[in-house]
Amino acid sequence: MRVFYLLIFAFFACNSPNLFSQEYVFGVKGGLNTNSIGDINSRGGSIAAGKADERFSPKKDISYQLGAYFMAEFKAFYIRPEFNYVSLQNHYEFPNRDAKWTTSKLEIPILIGFKIAKPVAIYAGPSFNFFDDYQLEGVQATSFSDGYDLEKNTTSLNFGIMVRYNRFSVDLRYEVGTKEQVEGTPDEQVDLDINNSAFGVNLADALPYTPSMLRLSLSIDIFRTDGTSIADLFKGNKDNCGCPY
Repeated sequence: MRVFYLLIFAFFACNSPNLFSQEYVFGVKGGLNTNSIGDINSRGGSIAAGKADERFSPKKDISYQLGAYFMAEFKAFYIRPEFNYVSLQNHYEFPNRDAKWTTSKLEIPILIGFKIAKPVAIYAGPSFNFFDDYQLEGVQATSFSDGYDLEKNTTSLNFGIMVRYNRFSVDLRYEVGTKEQVEGTPDEQVDLDINNSAFGVNLADALPYTPSMLRLSLSIDIFRTDGTSIADLFKGNKDNCGCPY
């Protein structure tokens, strides 16, 4: 969060004389992402006497994101709040068959960017995340486990680079959680009871992890206050092409 506050301070320090000379933008975006989650420790003794524990690391799957954004541009700086729907998925290669891990979230990132060159900008900022239920195939609600239940309201930090051309932009972003999703204490760990006959794992522990995500998205400005419209992209007049620069 300190990075966000420093960017806010830098924004007002550098742009206080120009707070009323900005442009406003509204647009939509979509893209792909990969998500990092934690290992699962299988308790071997729950399968057979004397069987050693086994640790399974998740495999990354590609998922998607859709959203909208508002952007206020102040010469070299910009502020960009977004509202996004993000689908997340991974899988574990258990002995008998793969188990899919899925969830989704609604998020509100608040990004502060700086244009380092005419088409290129870098940015950072926090994101406020609201997760749906977490699902891991094979997990059962029993006397040992209440199921796969993690914290649903979280915050994360975003760092990225954006390249813009006309009304289009390509955005590569790294997102990391501000704290672990599973605390590594006996009272707070997530105990799992997995269908052994189907997956080859019985009692298990979801190990602590700090979630992170790599994201690639494409954005398009739908409305701008610079007097151009989306239809200007298809005109041959270079002086009215809908370009942001």
